[in-house]
Amino acid sequence: MDTKTAIFGRRTIHAFNSNKVPEKLIFDAINAANQAPCHKLTFPWRFYSISKSKRKEILKLAIDIKSSQKSLNENSKKIIRDKFLNPSHLIISTQILNNDKLIEKEDYAACSCAIQNLAISLSSNGVSIKWSTGEIIRSKEIYSIVNIDSESEEIIGFIWVGYGKIGPKITRPLINEIYKQI
Repeated sequence: MDTKTAIFGRRTIHAFNSNKVPEKLIFDAINAANQAPCHKLTFPWRFYSISKSKRKEILKLAIDIKSSQKSLNENSKKIIRDKFLNPSHLIISTQILNNDKLIEKEDYAACSCAIQNLAISLSSNGVSIKWSTGEIIRSKEIYSIVNIDSESEEIIGFIWVGYGKIGPKITRPLINEIYKQI
């Protein structure tokens, strides 16, 4: 698939089936992510592929967090279980921390570019992602589960990778609403 088709066809997917994405496609997508532009060549992105056993630990944490906010019935727990266990892969994306706030902001932009490259690479192969954040990525427990040092890296998202039902087409703003020539 050509790049333009991959960009225009890429959509966030919310419900994945359990079909496995080949590891070569994951590796190729990480390689594409690593080609993202970054100011001062900091290469601040890191990606961690999370095993099924670790995903089960993260699932327990997710249910605990949600249960502390509201009562969960069995159907709600099943939805959370499916979210964590159905996708082919869960990749955690982190950003290397920097004490300089300007560089940290530029590095976050670079990490976002890397994730977009990853998404486009996968989209070009018919694979979808969902980049999600939320309270779980800010919990101290997640760093312990996945053995990431929160003093040197910040989790910026879970990237769910897999196959499933793609949602409806999105109506985007018209180009003349977002682009001006001055």
